Amino acid sequence: MMDALPKKIRTLCVCFMVAMCIPAGINADTLELSTIEWPPFTGSTLPQHGINSQVITQALSYQGHTLAIGVLPWNRASRTVKTGQVVGYYPTYYNPSSELLFSDPIGASPLVLIERKSNPIIWDKVSDLNQYELGVLKGYINTVEIDEMIANGSQKFETGIDEKQNILKLAAGRIDTIIMDVNVFEYLKSDPQIAKVAPLLQVNPKIVQDKTLHVTFNNTQEGKKWCDIVNQGLAQFDVQAMQNDLLTPVE
Repeated sequence: MMDALPKKIRTLCVCFMVAMCIPAGINADTLELSTIEWPPFTGSTLPQHGINSQVITQALSYQGHTLAIGVLPWNRASRTVKTGQVVGYYPTYYNPSSELLFSDPIGASPLVLIERKSNPIIWDKVSDLNQYELGVLKGYINTVEIDEMIANGSQKFETGIDEKQNILKLAAGRIDTIIMDVNVFEYLKSDPQIAKVAPLLQVNPKIVQDKTLHVTFNNTQEGKKWCDIVNQGLAQFDVQAMQNDLLTPVE
């Protein structure tokens, strides 16, 4: 019977059944996290605050917990964790050198180059990008190699305030290419200003890096507790399948 239902209805049914199976007497609590405006993954105006938020909510539901979020600019969101204002923030790329704790993946993030159709980016190795001016975002992690090239001055770059600004600058010829998540680019095509210039742009066929998204927690007793709770929940379902379902347009 479940197989006959549309995918999104099946997801809702599963969530309902999970809620019904929560053991009686469990101590329900609320996990407070910081996040950013980064549709379709997170955002204040998105359904249930975006894909990542829905994944975390699903993970917490297995033990009866709920999610509360505060949407902030990226640098402020990360500072709220480092200063102890909240126990964690998301989404983040895994950073093995960080002293913070990282949850298991809450989503996938294929990083690609967006280019003008009239000026495709020709590259084999990452250092080939040095001949192009790359659009990046202030405070955002890209890849280890690209961030090292930016830091040592070998990579030409220009910083934008958000992906939309970078896309408009690319279309106008002010930069050569942008590094960004392909799902974010596809989502932003629905923006009226981006829709006007989207026919001028395309995704470079070579993926820069397939990355995973995580919740980052304080390396404290409270942070470890919540990281374990989230990980236990994430192990109960297929996160990538849920992301794929939520990215599929409703017919």
